Amino acid sequence: MDGEDLKHLLREAFDSRVINHGDFNLVYGQPSGAGNPWTIGYRRQPLELLLCPVHLEALPEVRDELAIATVALGNVATLADTGTGYQVETVTGFRTWFEVTGTPRVPLTENLRSLMAGERHGEDGTLVIEQERDAEDFHQFMSHFMDTLDSYYEE
Repeated sequence: MDGEDLKHLLREAFDSRVINHGDFNLVYGQPSGAGNPWTIGYRRQPLELLLCPVHLEALPEVRDELAIATVALGNVATLADTGTGYQVETVTGFRTWFEVTGTPRVPLTENLRSLMAGERHGEDGTLVIEQERDAEDFHQFMSHFMDTLDSYYEE
């Protein structure tokens, strides 16, 4: 297993939980602080962000006990660029902070190590996902989302 294989596992986990999964681009997001990482689905039409928690210790199995958070123009309270990531809050009180980088280091859990079966991985116990283009597209998406939201409050 390498970073591409892990991307496929994350895509499969997202697709199994989202009915219209083909409409979304995906990136891997690291939480700022403790918590599950996110497979983040986003689309420009309609403008929407889906934050799908990932249980790395369970992959390739998918666990549904944590709900997917939907952020759209109808329920967004706050979108903010923190300089190193994003803060997202909805009107229902959901709040998170996360980062999306071009080469996130994903911790290798025991099950991911067993899927690798002798393949090389980082000596620090992580696997790197190459998502530079996807991360750049996601940052452009978030800028567009924030600009669209700001335009509603301009006079």
